[in-house]
Amino acid sequence: MGHEVHASDALWSAPGNHSRFSAGHVVTAPPRHEPEQFVRDIVQYLREHPIDRLIPSFEEVFYLARHRRQIEAHTELFAPSYDVLAALHDKSTMVELAQELGVDVAPTLLARDRAELEAACRDFPRFFARPAYTRGGVTLFTNAGPLAGVVRLEDCHPTPENPYLVQPFLDGRGLCTHSIVHHGRVAAHVSYIHPLTLEHAGGIVFESVVVPETLRVTRLVAEATGYHGQISFDFMETEQGIYLVECNPRPTAGLTVMPDAIFDDGMMERTGGETLVGPAGVQRKLSLALLRNMVVHWESLPENLAALASKTPDIYADPDDLVPLFSQLFAYGKVLKYRLANGRADNRGRSDIMQGYFEDLTFDGDGTVPSFRTAARRAA
Repeated sequence: MGHEVHASDALWSAPGNHSRFSAGHVVTAPPRHEPEQFVRDIVQYLREHPIDRLIPSFEEVFYLARHRRQIEAHTELFAPSYDVLAALHDKSTMVELAQELGVDVAPTLLARDRAELEAACRDFPRFFARPAYTRGGVTLFTNAGPLAGVVRLEDCHPTPENPYLVQPFLDGRGLCTHSIVHHGRVAAHVSYIHPLTLEHAGGIVFESVVVPETLRVTRLVAEATGYHGQISFDFMETEQGIYLVECNPRPTAGLTVMPDAIFDDGMMERTGGETLVGPAGVQRKLSLALLRNMVVHWESLPENLAALASKTPDIYADPDDLVPLFSQLFAYGKVLKYRLANGRADNRGRSDIMQGYFEDLTFDGDGTVPSFRTAARRAA
């Protein structure tokens, strides 16, 4: 489509660094552990290459947004203000915003220590609790569903800075979204589901669906905060209706089921003022994750084998660009290193793969997260 793309990651073996379609790449310091050096690495690369737009792809967006002035001395940062990011990333302030906008969310209690968590869980016969800062479907404390008992009360460490949200367990289908937003206007949008997951959490097979309610909610939040950048939401579709679960103010796997033309037009604002909506039925898969599931969870072999043998395209296995597929094997070394440093999660099947991959890229607040009203006012 005529774009020159450069890649960046804190991990040398990251697939994007090895794509033949990448015009160049830079390996940076890890943003969580060395934020100042990370920004210096990015700025140095921007000085050396004529980059028109810097597009964050994960939670490094927080560290970039905090140093926006340094970044935008050289290029456009496609991201909202730090205040907006922080308010949406914190699940407690996201719930506050949803309630203010009239969006359906499950009844929510906040627990700032373990005693409060234990008491809050007693309010719901079937409960679902998680920290205000978490991602990838990990650290979920519940007494219902397939993850019941995987995380114990003693594994949970709520604090005033990172409280736990406690809600009733909802039965239904998980829905996710990915959207491209320009100054409060949604330019492109796609909804998707996870037909197969890793440890009943993060998806490894993705399929687009069309659910108008997800676009309505995305528009409400984008307009209220003046959002600018990529944004994603998780919902639960139940017999009673669709409930907003959380916001990820960054891209998610949904961008892989958004058709290339819609993604490109959305990014370049070639939409004629309309919102381009991804069609239903687009599928993608992670073949190496399916292979792992077949080995680790042999009881799910038939469904994983069927998905692996299907004609669904792999996210990394482009026939004309196979190196990223195999670079995943080297990237897995990061998970092994994490396990050596922290120990296996436990002997009951709790996955530490997500933590291993993203431990040095995540953002868990800084103790000064503003309310969404402050964020929206500053954005305006």
